[in-house]
Amino acid sequence: MIALVVVFGGAWIAATRAQPADALDGRAEPSSATSAAPSFALPALDGSTVALDELRSQVVLINVWATWCPPCRAEMPALQTAYDHYRDQGFVVLAVNQREDAARVAAFMREYRLTFPALLDRDGAVAALYGAPYLPSSFFVDRQGQIRTIYRGPLPPRVLAATIEQLLAEAP
Repeated sequence: MIALVVVFGGAWIAATRAQPADALDGRAEPSSATSAAPSFALPALDGSTVALDELRSQVVLINVWATWCPPCRAEMPALQTAYDHYRDQGFVVLAVNQREDAARVAAFMREYRLTFPALLDRDGAVAALYGAPYLPSSFFVDRQGQIRTIYRGPLPPRVLAATIEQLLAEAP
């Protein structure tokens, strides 16, 4: 039984971390092609509804994650640091949680002292809409509502900061 857990657990970790090798070492290049970010509206932990279309004119990081995902947990402090540093310049983090109940997500947000919006994708529809089979998956949306960069796996802080700064520097 333990051997099965180890084998399947290892396969699951490998599958959820599958990505280009340079995505984790800070050398990942932004994609040159852009596409319109699909619209969505999801409930937030505070009971409000957050709609992506209402955030036009801001740089948005859509981070698809789950509380049980070790790489997701590892990158959350860096997301909070970036949010604290850049939010006054027009940067927003939308933490789109995958299929977990509000109580579990709220406890996680409190434990990690995260203040950016946590959205509940209860049925996984937004993750499917964005083609996010791996956790975490991060989608950077520019001020015009275009997906400019996609990263699979945890974002190194220097890649996170460089991507945000590049998008914030562009004219609105």
